[in-house]
Amino acid sequence: MTFFDVLKQTISGRLINIKEPTFIRDECDAQAQIEKMEELKKTAPPEISKQIEQDIKILSYGISGENNVAYELKHSYMPILILRDLYLEYKDLTAQIDYVVIDTKFILIIECKTMTGDIEVTNTGDFIRLFKNSAGKIYKKEGIYSPIVQNERHLELIKHILCNDMTSMTEKKCKDLLHSIIVFANPKTIVNMKYAKADTKKLIIRCDQLISHMKNLHDSNKDGYWFPEEGMFRVAEVLAAHHKENVVDYTQKYGLTLQANHAEEVKKEQPQPVLTSPVSIENTAIYKELREYRLLKSREEGIKPYYIYNNNQLEQIISLMPETYGELIQIKGFADIKCNKYGDAIINIVKKFK
Repeated sequence: MTFFDVLKQTISGRLINIKEPTFIRDECDAQAQIEKMEELKKTAPPEISKQIEQDIKILSYGISGENNVAYELKHSYMPILILRDLYLEYKDLTAQIDYVVIDTKFILIIECKTMTGDIEVTNTGDFIRLFKNSAGKIYKKEGIYSPIVQNERHLELIKHILCNDMTSMTEKKCKDLLHSIIVFANPKTIVNMKYAKADTKKLIIRCDQLISHMKNLHDSNKDGYWFPEEGMFRVAEVLAAHHKENVVDYTQKYGLTLQANHAEEVKKEQPQPVLTSPVSIENTAIYKELREYRLLKSREEGIKPYYIYNNNQLEQIISLMPETYGELIQIKGFADIKCNKYGDAIINIVKKFK
C-alpha cells in the first residue's frame, strides 16, 4: 500500500493497516549534491578540484552510513513510517535531519554518524575524535560538535512544528512521544563511553542496536499518549510539508564565482541568436496537459496535486521527455511507487508531443 493509497483511505474513513516499515520519503539529497560537485570538479582548478574530491568522499561516507541505518529500519518488521533526509524550515529556524521514524507510540529523531577513528565521550559530555597510527598510538585528538546537542535542537524544532500545525498535539503529548538517538553507523568505529554520564550513554547506540532500541521505546510507552494510524500519517504529512530542498551554491562555496562571472561575460560577448515571440513553458501544450492530468488525479485520490509531482518535477519531465520507466525514474522524487502508479499516463502524454 502506497502513501497516497493510505491518505485516500484516511479521507474516506476506511481502515488503514500498516504491516511493515513504510518509507514516506526515501530520497537522499546528498547524492544530488555529489552529482553537482562531480560536474563542477571537471572545470575547477587543480587545487580546488582536490578540495571538491575530499568533500565528495565525506558526503559518500555519510550516505553509506545512512544506508546502513535504512537497512536496519527496513528489516525491523515494525509497522512504522520513515522520512529520510529532511531539511526542515520553520520560521527563521532550519534543521537537517537524517531520519524521523513514526510509530504509534513514539516519534524518533535519528542522527546518523559515520566516522573513521575512535570516539571518546567525556564526563562533561564532550565528544573527542581520536586518530591512531598503524601501531595503535594516538597521534591526533580533535573535538567535534556534540551530536546530542544537535539532535536536541532538531527535537525542539519538530516539537514546535507539530504543536503549531496539529490541533491534537500538545507539549505534554510531544514529551511522551518525541525521542532522539545518535547512531554510529561505521562498524569499525569504537565509541568509548567509560566516563560518560548515564543519561548520555542512553542517547548513543551502534547501528545494530537500533531495532531493539525502537522496540523498547514502543513497549515502554504503556500509559503515555499514542497515535492511531491516521495520526501517524498526519505527522508525516506535516513534517514533509516543511521540507525544503537544501540548495548549495557550490561556485560560491569553492570561490569559483569570479570564474563563473568571467565565463558569463565572455559568453555575452559572443553573437546571440535573435529570438522572437518567446513562449514560456507554462503556456506550452504539454505543460498544460501534464498539469491537467495532475489536477484530475489529485481530485480522484483526494490529495494535493504536488504529492503527485511538483512544478519543478513537471518541468523536468518536459526537459527529459521520458519514454520509459528507466528514464522517468531519473527525475528526483520518482521512485518505483510513483512510476508504477503514474508512469504510464505521463509517458503517454510525453509521446503525444515527441
